[in-house]
Formats: sequence, C-alpha cells, structure tokens
Amino acid sequence: MRGKTVLVTGASSGIGKAAAAALYRLHARVIMACRDRATAEKAAAEIRACAGPSDGELVIKHVELTSLRSVREFCREITEMYFRS
Repeated sequence: MRGKTVLVTGASSGIGKAAAAALYRLHARVIMACRDRATAEKAAAEIRACAGPSDGELVIKHVELTSLRSVREFCREITEMYFRS
C-alpha cells in the first residue's frame, strides 16, 4: 500500500481502528476521519505503538458525518490537500 492514500471513517475505535492499523502497517497514508479529535489522537498513538516502525502515515481529520456542511468541508479539504496536482 506504499504510496496509496486510504480514508477510514470511525477510525478511533472498533473495526475502523483495526482497519486503520492494518493499512498503516502496510505503509499506506491513512486519513483517520473522526468525530472526536482527542479520541482519534489516542487511537493514533495506540496504533503507532502497536504497529512499530512503519513508513505509513496517520493523518487525523475531523468530520461530523451527521452534518452535510461538515462532510462538504472535509471533502474540500481532503481534495485540496491530497488529490489536486
């Protein structure tokens, strides 16, 4: 997954956190789309500690999936940061 960018919603717990950890171990850039930044920071620290050294990258971004405004802002920001040449 080196050189790939993967967006994981709900990455601060459960299946989302497990998916983020697995992708991070595979050297992907993982965008952790989370509602609570503090919880996401804690999850990212746990993933880094368990995964050991990795060339992957964990990026935490806030998004409230129940708010269309938040989702649009999140999409705009991600597109500008990672997918525009």
